[in-house]
Amino acid sequence: MSLHFNTNELEYTILIKFIDGQASPEEAAMVAAWLKDSPDHQALYFQVKDILDQQLAAKITAADADQSWRQIAARLSTGDQPSASVKKLGWLKYAAAILVLILAGGAGTYLFMHAGSRLAPLVVLVSKKASVQTVLLPDSTRIWVKPGGSLKMRDVKEAGSREIWLEGGAYFEVVKKAATPFIVHAPDMTVTVLGTSFTVNDDKRRTTVIVNTGLIKASSFDQEMLLHPGERGIVVDKQIHMDHINPQLYAAWKDGDYKFENTSVAEIKELLRVNYGYEVDLLQPQKFRDTRISGRVLITDEESLCVALGAMLEADVRKEGNRIIIQPK
Repeated sequence: MSLHFNTNELEYTILIKFIDGQASPEEAAMVAAWLKDSPDHQALYFQVKDILDQQLAAKITAADADQSWRQIAARLSTGDQPSASVKKLGWLKYAAAILVLILAGGAGTYLFMHAGSRLAPLVVLVSKKASVQTVLLPDSTRIWVKPGGSLKMRDVKEAGSREIWLEGGAYFEVVKKAATPFIVHAPDMTVTVLGTSFTVNDDKRRTTVIVNTGLIKASSFDQEMLLHPGERGIVVDKQIHMDHINPQLYAAWKDGDYKFENTSVAEIKELLRVNYGYEVDLLQPQKFRDTRISGRVLITDEESLCVALGAMLEADVRKEGNRIIIQPK
């Protein structure tokens, strides 16, 4: 099933109604199927939602909004005649304008309710402890919180949204819920998803998000980036950068199940720092320059960590305080 925008006014407004939570069950099912059909559709969803949010908050000018809607119309009108594209743009802008006017003035109760939700106190879901903690949310989303991390969330019934405030690191398996994106607030970054799995980590040096499945939007310092599986978004000097990594390794701290695939020593050093907070001293680094490891190991504690790495690297590995020392045999 696909989402069609034709000369029917109601169909032009389906996506906007869905974003506002006003779609009927049938319309919501249509949009959900359309979102599932393609990552491009998910990216378009976020783009439309951002324009509506910015218009409502008056963060963009009328000219900027007009240009944004033209870009949306171009994506929606693939294969149409130019005249149809103009019609489509007009109806989409009209529907969006009506929605923005309703939200901004005609339905003060709506804004009052949502403003009240924003002011609602945060509820502590997970407090800081020295072990991995798990939590199951009412929507069946599962979260693993790293040792030393914490989670807060507004009352679901009161706020009507799915927003999490994270300190430290956590792995998320988010369940899709029609018209309600899942949002994670972390220092220097906000992550928005529909339904996917990913890791967010803040270790006081930098904030990162790593995608295991699905598509996410990372926002930081007025920048946005769409990330796909195997991609990592990193905030450095107030800029979002992207690189490619093995996402499974950076989520393996939750259960100790590591699946190395031609992993370099440099990445192992990064893993030990990000996953466990260890700094690594590599003695005689030239001897490990071409070393790569592959295989699956279970790491459950510091001892098994050192034993596993020692065997795979054919090196002596020991822990001294907060440091891991690796040296050739």
